[in-house]
Order: sequence, then structure tokens, then C-alpha cells
Amino acid sequence: MKTRFLWSLLSALIVVSLLLTACGGGATPEPTKAPEEKPAEKPAAEIEEVTIVAWTIGPDDPSYYRAKNLETAAERLNKKLEAEGSNVRVKVEASFDTTSWGDYKKRVLLAFEGGKAPDIVLSGHEDIAPWADAGYIIALDDYIAQYPDTYNDIFESLWGAVTYKGKRWAIPQDTEARPMYFSKARLRELGWSEEEIEALPEKIKNGEFTLYDMLEVAKEAQDKGVVEPGYGYWHRPKKGSDFYHFYYNCGGTLQDPDTGKLVLDKKALKCVYQFFWDATQEYKVTKTDLIGTEWKIIHETVSSGRALFFNGGTWNWAEWRDKYLPNEADPEAYLWENIGFALIPAMKKGGKPNTLSHPLVYMVTAQSKNPDLAFRIITEATAPDLNALHAVESGHLAILKSELNDPKYAEDKFAQAAAYMLEYTTFLPNNPDFGTLDEIYFGGISAVESGQWTPDEAVENVIADVQVELGDKVIIKE
Repeated sequence: MKTRFLWSLLSALIVVSLLLTACGGGATPEPTKAPEEKPAEKPAAEIEEVTIVAWTIGPDDPSYYRAKNLETAAERLNKKLEAEGSNVRVKVEASFDTTSWGDYKKRVLLAFEGGKAPDIVLSGHEDIAPWADAGYIIALDDYIAQYPDTYNDIFESLWGAVTYKGKRWAIPQDTEARPMYFSKARLRELGWSEEEIEALPEKIKNGEFTLYDMLEVAKEAQDKGVVEPGYGYWHRPKKGSDFYHFYYNCGGTLQDPDTGKLVLDKKALKCVYQFFWDATQEYKVTKTDLIGTEWKIIHETVSSGRALFFNGGTWNWAEWRDKYLPNEADPEAYLWENIGFALIPAMKKGGKPNTLSHPLVYMVTAQSKNPDLAFRIITEATAPDLNALHAVESGHLAILKSELNDPKYAEDKFAQAAAYMLEYTTFLPNNPDFGTLDEIYFGGISAVESGQWTPDEAVENVIADVQVELGDKVIIKE
């Protein structure tokens, strides 16, 4: 009996022990599972740096932002590329040439022909036609369409300067006007009142003061000893665009709108050559050896007021301010006190004044291995603040509508005062043969001023040379 009780008690204890085990009390923990292995992280994509080479030119020193802005554009583009998740970064190597247009263009052409052209090249818009025909540059319409906010902001008139055969081959980098400057100090010596001096630009604008009126005033200043003989009226000393507003002023046209051919108007040519003959040989207010003078001498003479009248470019204002008036405490104030500017006067009474713009443009070369990145650099450089910085520092005018409201541009007295001239501007033609015509046309001016040819001889010889060199590529208008 006692034994049976002990077995029953032992059995009960075993059952209770099993129940406690089942309920987890004192239960043996399950084996810990090994942590799952995380997938190996992919290594960060290696950054690829692409170098974009750009060639630019002044040749005036204050225009260095043509190169500097491209470098700033690379910094801005790199931030966008990073935000886009791209592993590409760009570096811009931009050169800035201050030698001469002739030397610069020779260097560019040699690079094109030798297969060593940069990615971006800056030049005058008149180079578009020959360089496009030669296959040196690429059309940009497809790229332009990708950035409407930027390119819809460019003044519409400037697109005409970069369009050739229905395509846009470049992006305007800047524009300018080419005024007739005059020495306020010398006019005061001549007896002009402050009111008369300040009224001169408006009189020119209204056609009341002509180029021949200018020659008369210059001769009077020489006769009275206010300026030296041959210092009454000066112009640029080398071939260049500045000589074509006279041709337009004489009623000439340079390109046929229907065929695109060059046009040479005999009557306009005679008018131009007669003016330069009269300035040098009759009125004797322009030196007969002015052509060939060093630019340094030109700028020192004009900025100091030794020459009474001078037709140049808006950028000359910045050159004089920054480089040629070192003894003035406030060169900008000196210029406003002593130098005035206006449109190029009409040739004769009843005519219209004008000026000429020669937009410089960025082009993407056909040899670029990264044309998309080159174009994006140009796009970043085409920003209101960067263009305003260039315009104000170098004496150029706005190319973007929004640029007019940029604080730096809006506060610049000269830029605001010269802006109206764009309403009277003209352009050179985009034609691959213009360079040849330009050489011959300028040769006529040089020969007339030196007294080698009369105006009639100049017309005859220039027309003959053009027909030999260009044949039926030029329409001769009687």
C-alpha cells in the first residue's frame, strides 16, 4: 500500500515536470539563427573628368570674361551633373587671345585644317558661313531646342546674325554699337556751350548734324588751333567692320535677300570713297597715313582728347577707362566730363544715322569629341549675371532680355546710355566670300586716303578686282 502510494506520487511529479517543460519554464532555448548576409554594396562609380578646350579673343583686354565666364559655367554645370547622378564632371581650359584678329583667325584655321581644333571657338558672326561650309562647326538647332528658358531670352534680332542656310550655327556671346565719339573738351575750346555739346547726340539722331557737318567742325577746330592738323577726325587704323556703316549710310546693301549673294553698289561705293577722300585730301582733318597707326597711339590720342572726332566701338570706353587714363583719379568721371558719344551721323541732310553691331559668338567645332557637354558649357555661360558682368566690364551691350534687369547692368550708366543705339544698328552679311570682298573694299579706302586713287578710280579698281576674284558670286548694282 505504501509502495503503491510512493509510485503514484513519483508519477505525478513526473507529469508536473513535463507540464512545466511544455510551458517554457526552464526550457532549453532554441538555437540562434545565423544573421543573414547583407548583399555587398556596389562601389561608387568612378568620376570621369572631361576637358573642354575653348579659344576666345578680345583682343581688347577688358573682354577677358569671354574666357572666364566659360570657366564659371563649368562650375555651375558640374553641380547640375552631380544632381543628375552623372559620374561625368567637366573642366574648361579657356584661352584668351589679345594679339590681333588676323593672328587669332590664322591660328584657328590652322587648327581646323590640322585636326587640332578646340571644342569651343569664339569669333565674329561673319565667320559662320565659311566655317559652316567647310565643315568646321556644327549646327546647333537641336541643342538650342533643349533649353528654351535660356534661348528664348536672347534678343530676337541677334539670331539673324548667327543663322546661315536656315540653321543656327552659334550662340551670341555679346553685341555692341559703334558710336561716333567726340571730345567735349575741344568743343568747349571751340566755343560750344554745355547745352550745345549735350544736344549733339540728339541732333545726330534727328539727322540735323551730318558727317559733312562733322568735317566742317573738325576743319574749324584745326584752323583755330584747337586740334593739330590731321587730328580733326580719326577712325580705326586697320581693316574692320567700322567702315561699313558708311556704306550703309550711303544707301548701299551688301547681300541679296533672295539669293544670299553679295551685293556691291557702285553709287554707295563712290559715296564712301568720296567721304574718305574729302576727309584726307580736301578738308585735311584726317591724317593721310592714319591707316597702319598702332592701336596704342589711337587710344592714347582719342582718350586724351587730342582728336576731336573718332568712330569706334562701345568697348573702347572700357579700354580707355581701364588702361589709358592711369593718371586720372576717377577715369570714369573723366570720360563723362570730356568724351561724348552718338550714332554715326547721316552722310548728308535728309539721311538717317546708324551704327553697326558685330556680335561675337560661341561655336561648337565639328572636331569636338563632346559636343553635348561643350554646348551645355555655352548654355551655362549664357546667363544674365555672367553676360552682364562681361558687358559692364568690357563696354558691351546686353544680349538677353533679362540681362537688362540684372543689378550690375541696370546700374551701369554707360550701358544704359548706349542701349538706344541698337535700334539703329546694322550687321555684316553671313556669306563665305565676304572676307574676300572685305579685303578689296578696305583696299579702296586705304588707297583713297593716301591719295593713290581718286574716288572714281577706287570704284573702278575695286569693282574690277571683285569681278576677277568673285565673278558672279557678287551682284554689281549700278
